[in-house]
Amino acid sequence: MIPRSWSYYILYIATSFSFATLVLVLAVYPLTSWKQAMTTSRPWRGDMGFGRFVIRGSRREDGGSTITPFAYAWRRSDPTAWTHASAWGGYIVHQLGQWYIITRVFRQRAAETGAASSSSSPLQYASTYRWWNWAMVYLNVSMAFYKLIQSHLFYDGLAIDVSEAITQGSVIMILVVALILAIPRRGIAFGYPQKPITSLAYNIVWQFIKKYHAYMISLGTVMNFHYHPAEGTLAHHGGFVYQCLLLWQSSNFLHTSHRNKYWVLFLELWVLLHGSVTAYFQLGSGWQIFFYGFLVVFVANQIYDTGILSRRSSAGWWQPAVVYLLFILLVVFGFGKDDHRYYRVLFIPVAEFLAVLYCLGMGCVGYYWIQRYPSHRVFAVCLMYTLTGAGVILSLAYILAGHLRVFNDY
Repeated sequence: MIPRSWSYYILYIATSFSFATLVLVLAVYPLTSWKQAMTTSRPWRGDMGFGRFVIRGSRREDGGSTITPFAYAWRRSDPTAWTHASAWGGYIVHQLGQWYIITRVFRQRAAETGAASSSSSPLQYASTYRWWNWAMVYLNVSMAFYKLIQSHLFYDGLAIDVSEAITQGSVIMILVVALILAIPRRGIAFGYPQKPITSLAYNIVWQFIKKYHAYMISLGTVMNFHYHPAEGTLAHHGGFVYQCLLLWQSSNFLHTSHRNKYWVLFLELWVLLHGSVTAYFQLGSGWQIFFYGFLVVFVANQIYDTGILSRRSSAGWWQPAVVYLLFILLVVFGFGKDDHRYYRVLFIPVAEFLAVLYCLGMGCVGYYWIQRYPSHRVFAVCLMYTLTGAGVILSLAYILAGHLRVFNDY
């Protein structure tokens, strides 16, 4: 018999794969060459589109020999006002709906904590779903099917108006928040610092991020879910699996399944798999950036949740040596004897860890601001939260693409 605690994760994974597979089947069924369509990464104008819509396809330069990076291909060539309205309308309803539920829970928790001791408050982690969990499930399921129907009626998602770099930056922002929340277990990098950080400013900032990270994670999750059309490539399939998993994570807050470290690690590592596969189908060597970049993050940070390595100073030296040697050999083998651009493996981890330090630094600035001017508390918190989230997303977008442009000139 399957333990009850496992049943939640089986449900999350099974339903996520089922919805993503439904998206894929409905997208490729009208096409004559569905096998080729599933592996398409650089579509020509008019490819895919459920056999009904003319998409822009890849933006080609130099007579078609070069593909413009971050020129999102899966957009209609003839968008209408209804296209824009349906894409943005669904996103806004979904986003505000999640934020409304989150805010109601915070208010209820604050009210009940103030009226009674925290031990008697029902708003602690529990093994059963409560009203906000079910409200989030109903919202997410409704918007998932809205997204499916909207795609087949109007096709376009937010990609019609938003740079692909921004949506990728928002995904990495989710990973950055996960790294911050895991600092007590993993440290920041390579298990360091080994001892708990005693700085009062840091601890207050960390507790704040732990308490209010839901808003930022919600932004990244919902934006990405509504960014892409419900297309039928393997890359879209992996993306929708991941987005559905994150929607489940948004549904189960204050549920014991929400903070299981192995479940959270699974969500983090899915990006390594999905990003690498998507980049591989793009051809070229871009997969090296994603695969080895996220692998560096795993080796430097996430591996400490697996038990393979220990943060204890008394732990043996040979385990890290073996792990790092295997990683080096994997890099050398993957790049081959003629490609020595090993610096590419640092793009993603450097960006992520700098973003971690930026978030903590901005939080400390806000803390000292409030300490000096207590009357500015609400304004300072809102401003620093907004600047931190926007700063991380936009900075990562510029690092990835070098611009925020939406290409509509082809």
